[in-house]
Amino acid sequence: MIPQTGFDTLSRMKELFRNSDSAWVGLYQSILDDAGIPTFVYNLGTLQMPVAGLAVAFFPLPIFFPTLCVLSDEDYPEAMEILRGIAVKPSFAGEDWRCPPCGESVPGNFTACWNCQAERGGEDGVRREENADGNNHGLPG
Repeated sequence: MIPQTGFDTLSRMKELFRNSDSAWVGLYQSILDDAGIPTFVYNLGTLQMPVAGLAVAFFPLPIFFPTLCVLSDEDYPEAMEILRGIAVKPSFAGEDWRCPPCGESVPGNFTACWNCQAERGGEDGVRREENADGNNHGLPG
């Protein structure tokens, strides 16, 4: 039997995810590691090179992008199911709203005021809880 070389092993691994941003590849690798699925990332160091404080694409071709692979073919279906379940879905911002306690304008995709941390909710835009005396004293819920 011929011993396996590193290249032969890489060519037989199943690819899960490829992206120019190694942070996404690392995030997905961490998620699969937590699930007990052994993975390997290749091309991790071939994409970007810092030049004068800027990250410059050294090889802008997808073949050189960091690539996440499973080590065992049997783990491929489970790994893909996990990754599909956590895929980032675009968020659609609602209308901007005004925070009643502080009066600041808050972007529609925020669930709480960026200034006073009052949570959005209810008809007036802020969830409130009343104290025992029936007054909420303008405090966010």
